[in-house]
Amino acid sequence: MSLKPLHQNLLASAATVVYVKTVVIGCNYAVSKDIISTELSRKIVHIAAGTWTLFWPYFDESHPSWRLNIIVPFMYALQLTQAALFGGKDDPLVKTISRTGNPKELLYGPLFFTLVMNYTGLFAFRAPESIYVMSCLGYGDGVAPLIGTWYPYGRYPTYPFDAKSKKSLSGSLGFFLASICGYQIMKSSCRGEPSSMATFLPVAVMSTITEGITGAYDNIAVALIGFLTPKLFP
Repeated sequence: MSLKPLHQNLLASAATVVYVKTVVIGCNYAVSKDIISTELSRKIVHIAAGTWTLFWPYFDESHPSWRLNIIVPFMYALQLTQAALFGGKDDPLVKTISRTGNPKELLYGPLFFTLVMNYTGLFAFRAPESIYVMSCLGYGDGVAPLIGTWYPYGRYPTYPFDAKSKKSLSGSLGFFLASICGYQIMKSSCRGEPSSMATFLPVAVMSTITEGITGAYDNIAVALIGFLTPKLFP
């Protein structure tokens, strides 16, 4: 017996919650036991959250409840804001996601990321451009800092161009290659026939350059490039 659209969408949204929460709980446990570092935990959560688009094909767009696909990013946007403004260094979300333990960090990259997820889930649901953006933000931006930390070759200054604001060519290469891998994994989330790799390559190139020069605002900047580049290079 087939499910009613509302029931199907409720189940699909519940599956996204279980998926992301399982990853977060697992990372919290691994960090508490010193199995993985906080930085690695942040990026695992980052990549897992960006991969939530894999659940999109299970939503039935014939019922308005398909918008429940954003329940995870919407709730995390609220939680990040609450933790940043009212939480302390012992807040589980701060421990898992922040780089230095400063709650205010959550208002930048992490919150920007969830806002982009909310936008794509509401206004570009299953559109190729949304997969371009999430491939670069989820996989590219998730892998780049790890590669840049482990293999810091070719370091260069980035915005705001102070002593602490540096990225690396190795990290940028990691961003580019991870974005391509992410697109290959998530392109099935597109509605209809997915775009070819040749269509995505200009997005990956422009996003890599943008991520390298925009510092703490790279999530918003990369998202804009992901939406604009296909219009400039159709």
